Amino acid sequence: MKKTIFFLSFLLTIPLTNSFCLFEPVDTLESSNIKQVIIYPFNPEVICVASRNSLYKSTNAAESFEKIAVFKDENIQHIFFDCHLAGVLYIATTRHLYRFKDELEQIYSISEEDGIIYAAAKRKGVIYVGTACGLRFASEDSLIWHTAKCLKNFLVYYIEPAVKGLYLASDRGVYFFGEDGFLQRLFVMRAENEDEGQFFLAKVIKADNFNKERIWLGTNQGLYNSTDLGKNWQKVFISGIDNLPINCIAQTNLSKEGIFLGTEKGFFLVDPVKKTSKQIFEGLSSSYISWVDITSRGVIYLATSNGLFQNDYFTASLKGNLAKKNRVFSFVPSIREVQQVVMRYNEVHPEKIKKWRESLKYRALFPAISLDYDKTVSVSTNPNYKEAVVGPHDWGVSFSWNVGDLIWNSYEDDVDTRARLDTQLRLDILDEINRVYFERLRLSREISSGNVPEEKLQEKQLRLEELTAIIDGYTGGYFSARINESDEQNF
Repeated sequence: MKKTIFFLSFLLTIPLTNSFCLFEPVDTLESSNIKQVIIYPFNPEVICVASRNSLYKSTNAAESFEKIAVFKDENIQHIFFDCHLAGVLYIATTRHLYRFKDELEQIYSISEEDGIIYAAAKRKGVIYVGTACGLRFASEDSLIWHTAKCLKNFLVYYIEPAVKGLYLASDRGVYFFGEDGFLQRLFVMRAENEDEGQFFLAKVIKADNFNKERIWLGTNQGLYNSTDLGKNWQKVFISGIDNLPINCIAQTNLSKEGIFLGTEKGFFLVDPVKKTSKQIFEGLSSSYISWVDITSRGVIYLATSNGLFQNDYFTASLKGNLAKKNRVFSFVPSIREVQQVVMRYNEVHPEKIKKWRESLKYRALFPAISLDYDKTVSVSTNPNYKEAVVGPHDWGVSFSWNVGDLIWNSYEDDVDTRARLDTQLRLDILDEINRVYFERLRLSREISSGNVPEEKLQEKQLRLEELTAIIDGYTGGYFSARINESDEQNF
């Protein structure tokens, strides 16, 4: 049943690349609440995953993980690989910045008076740390830390390296921090939204991979973008993502048309040119997506509040098998097949009455058999013998036929009565199974059409699952088992 539901959900959310999408949980990871997942740029099989206070590493594409660090009394805020030094990983926690290669090395600490660390990045040999009291930076060789005076007392939430400097998401807006220390404000951030009275927060900023003039900004009230390096900004008004809180933004060379968004209410693929968005949720048990990373081969990893998920989204094998998957998951037993199983499982099939009537035809040919046993007791007349004498044992067998049964059998009245009751029960059951089967068929086609509003989609999917369970109840689980059997034969 689960595979059927997944397929119907898939039809509604076919992505722009026309690839089959079904996320699978990574069960080899012991932690459930995942904050970030990153792919090693030199080897896509090396993956690092951060939970609240633990760091995990896999060297075999998530087949197994090793816990490489646990941070006591501090939470992991951000992790990233060094793009120029092989095997070097940076971990920013609330209190410290660590560098990890063969062992964990603490390279920066923040005092309690200065608040906490939010983010970290590295650009051209300089390490940057975003904190609650501004931006700190140091050369990776000397590790002598300095404060960017122009950003003192800023809350720097996110750092995005760019060609000529850094893009910074802060509590006061989005800024560009140049190589010469020049600070330029790109996006003004108000403490409160004047219309709605809600906090407006810049959460993540990203330079576009394919357009050097474009910048993406994820906020707690939707997605913004600039096509002139931040001089002018426009909110991305696309149905489905208008005001969603954006946690992360990702792109891949395998899909230059769209961007991937991890939000607090799901994972989306957005085409800014066509003004379309597709929520991709098949296989996901959580709608809170903390982070997204994509390998060069097209494997997507999602860090969610309910664990790590992966999907071979762009692989050629999945694209080639799309039609095959459609055939398999779209298979549903015919109504005739379901009716036959229902009648036999509930013992109301017409063959049952037919066998009873055929048995009555032969009943008159079989006699009634009677078995008797008797013994003779005699008493002697001789006065000298007072004991009774038991005679021989007598056995008797008798056979009798009622010839009239060849013409009319009284048991036919009982069969007629049972047949009427059985027929009425069969009609009631078939009426119910027909109604459920065709309601399920109509509902599945409605979902697959893609015209179901997002707010009603989950309700309809639950109803679809309920109808499937009803049919399974009438068939003893045959309905779902038949679908699964077809899946195994095709795969």
